[in-house]
Amino acid sequence: MEPVAPVPRGFVLGVGVDVVDIPAFTEQLDLPGSKFALSFTRAERRECARLAKTSGNIGQHLAARWAAKEAFYKAWTLADAGDEIPGAQMDWSQIEVVKDRWGRPYIRLAPALEVRVNGALTARFGGADGAGHAVWQLSLSHDGPVAQAFVVGEWRV
Repeated sequence: MEPVAPVPRGFVLGVGVDVVDIPAFTEQLDLPGSKFALSFTRAERRECARLAKTSGNIGQHLAARWAAKEAFYKAWTLADAGDEIPGAQMDWSQIEVVKDRWGRPYIRLAPALEVRVNGALTARFGGADGAGHAVWQLSLSHDGPVAQAFVVGEWRV
């Protein structure tokens, strides 16, 4: 596939949204052998435990982060990011939800996944000369029994 020349001011790569039923997610999280138990970094678990001291519900915070991981995956795959999108082989802990100094959430990829994602996007959209890079905007919400995440992937030049 031929690389496409980058658009001068950037463009949307893909959008992903995911909604999680918090009680069902929390129940699955506690099951032996659950894939969810291994899906979070230690830092994510610490942050959720800290937030749960106020909210009383660690499940809602973990559910929102799970939704963010799924939403990122959807946005990335919509970007047509190469031939080897990991699918069932995905290590979800390589997608981490962190906060900036103002408390705004964002996606941070583990180095191995970041190389894979950025390599595929650069091959598809150009930018090997430093002219482009991906930015993943993230919004998290939870209300009642539902957590939601919305991710917009943007190619910036």
